Amino acid sequence: MKDLYLDAEWFIGGEIFLLGWCRSATEFGQLYDDNLTHDEFDALLKRTTGIIYFYGPDIGIIEKHFDIDIRGRYHCVNLLKVFKDYMPGCKNYKLATMEKMFHIPRSRNEYKANIFSIFQDWRKPQVKSLVLQYNMEDVLNLYKLKEMIFILKDITANYLLQVRLNGPEEITAVQKDIFQKHSSFVLEVMKKVMHR
Repeated sequence: MKDLYLDAEWFIGGEIFLLGWCRSATEFGQLYDDNLTHDEFDALLKRTTGIIYFYGPDIGIIEKHFDIDIRGRYHCVNLLKVFKDYMPGCKNYKLATMEKMFHIPRSRNEYKANIFSIFQDWRKPQVKSLVLQYNMEDVLNLYKLKEMIFILKDITANYLLQVRLNGPEEITAVQKDIFQKHSSFVLEVMKKVMHR
């Protein structure tokens, strides 16, 4: 199975300017500028046969940016939810906090303190490489954290099925099913009440 880890950087409003990805500590890359296209991203998805992992709201931003239903086509897991479930009581669940907790080093920290400077630096050719390095560390550290925590907490495939995110069509179908069951229940109760 080929899992995929994603970490996006976007401007306020949701326009992605950088998308880091990895499958392991040795297989990774980034989409930005001319290769940040629907076709390039779709090719990355097509090579994914396992779970897509991300942290926080990234998957929704990515779906909107590329106008694609990832959650309906792939098994997607928000590691933020997993970490909160298996490690309750943490001071916070920021990626930087989790990295420190598990002693995962990082050479680019400046954007953790001031996220707005990432937008400015992205537009400056002389420091754009710092943003690229920061994003690559984000996605590779996410992979490392997941590996460590899944082993430490013995996270099972069954749990991952339970926290799988539903796509819009599945959510709509589930809501419709709940509504139909609820409606028929309400009608039955009303009939019984009226016949008394």
